[in-house]
Amino acid sequence: MGVSATAVSRVCGVSVEYKNFNSGKAFMLPQRLAVIGQGNDDAVYGLDKFELEGNANAVGDRYGYGSPLHLAALQLFPQNGKGAEFPVTVYPLAKVKTGVPAKGTIGVTLAASNEGASGSGAGTVYVGGVAAEFAVKKGDKAEAILKTVKEAIDGVLNMPAKTGDIAAGEIPLTAKWSGESSNMITLEIAADVPGVTFTIKKFADGALDPDVNAALGKIGIVWETFILSCFDYKKEARLDSYQGFGENRWSALEKKPLLVCHGCTDVLAERTKITDERKNDAINFLVVSVGSRELPFVIAARALLNDIVTIANSNPAQGYKGLLTGLHCGSDDVQENYMQRTLSVNKGSSTNIKNGNVAELNDIITFYHPANEGQFPSKRYVVDLVKLQNVVFNVRLIMEADELKGAPIVSDDTVTANVKAKQPKMIKTSFMNLADSLALQAIIQEPEFSKRNMSVKIDSNNPKRINVRFPVKLSGNIEISDTDIYFGFYLGE
Repeated sequence: MGVSATAVSRVCGVSVEYKNFNSGKAFMLPQRLAVIGQGNDDAVYGLDKFELEGNANAVGDRYGYGSPLHLAALQLFPQNGKGAEFPVTVYPLAKVKTGVPAKGTIGVTLAASNEGASGSGAGTVYVGGVAAEFAVKKGDKAEAILKTVKEAIDGVLNMPAKTGDIAAGEIPLTAKWSGESSNMITLEIAADVPGVTFTIKKFADGALDPDVNAALGKIGIVWETFILSCFDYKKEARLDSYQGFGENRWSALEKKPLLVCHGCTDVLAERTKITDERKNDAINFLVVSVGSRELPFVIAARALLNDIVTIANSNPAQGYKGLLTGLHCGSDDVQENYMQRTLSVNKGSSTNIKNGNVAELNDIITFYHPANEGQFPSKRYVVDLVKLQNVVFNVRLIMEADELKGAPIVSDDTVTANVKAKQPKMIKTSFMNLADSLALQAIIQEPEFSKRNMSVKIDSNNPKRINVRFPVKLSGNIEISDTDIYFGFYLGE
């Protein structure tokens, strides 16, 4: 009050003070992305987490160009186009001391070895989807052609593999990092050189990935909402680590729910061998681009930027439908039809469709599909879990508000002059406002249901405890449409 309690002369005082009457208004959870992966074997780097500032070159300088961390950063912060508008933090892992990098080879066979190439031509070698173009002149012998291809590969800084010395008519290739994940590097050559045939041996024999628990342990109190894993999704022990960590983050005491994203280029039968066995896993999910030559984590990073995390950050109620622009899409003959995609979803795997020459996100779902939940499991869609993340975030804003901490709590029927005291009905009002606000954002529907069924009560055994029940009905998303068209003909009189 502005007028002193000792005032005696007639006076009218008016004070102006801000009060927040919108307690419970929904705010969108700021999304964050954690990237877990390795640097180059030849790079020397620390293992502290590193928050990116919009420049993939900083990752290349720190962890090595062509490393998983660098290649993922190139998608999140491309040299051309808009980069991530959400925080991205790298959680680096070092190679296992006894780890082994995958190796492959490129060879050349000439139709007329004495005469060399029978005509000039050109080609492109793709190493993990990274392209290197080369040209061949008429008459070039095998050694000269191999040298040209080697120079082309060595001239691309972002290559995920390095070349060795040409020997026995082959270029040896070695992945820039060790572990099973280096076996994911694809090797292709598209060339039109008369009289020349190129041969390849795919990358293989990489061994011993590092343990991701070392990186997970560094996340700490930060609320990372998504993790991008730069490893192969097929390793059950690693999926278990992610699932265990993620489920703990959804727990009542942690209250920082997250999801883990993996890239995938495998066909239906191969990927669902993994996902179908993990029926209770609502933490891990795939981003699929069937038959792509790209590294899987590159595909996942592009999807997170182009759609998933960007949309979750700006409109968490919206489902995902983005295009994997700038990346290779598999051939038409390996793309899946509707029946295959339905089977994929029922077995816990995301899907893609081909839109022109670009892969498009179709069903973005977790592995979760327990038999007892039938055809429509509750934690299937990633977008629904993002909605729940936002509900958790807003509930925390209410219940962790500074004005509630240590405040006296009295029953709704108690009359009190203590301005710091709280009654259950005050907290309930905040939740009623939240229900309306979440509905306005289309995160939930039927807010009146939430209002009718919510409760805020002082515990019957502990006078220092408040028990809140806040039921919500999440909004849906248009995934299936079914339209009947009826036609006829006009007949003259």
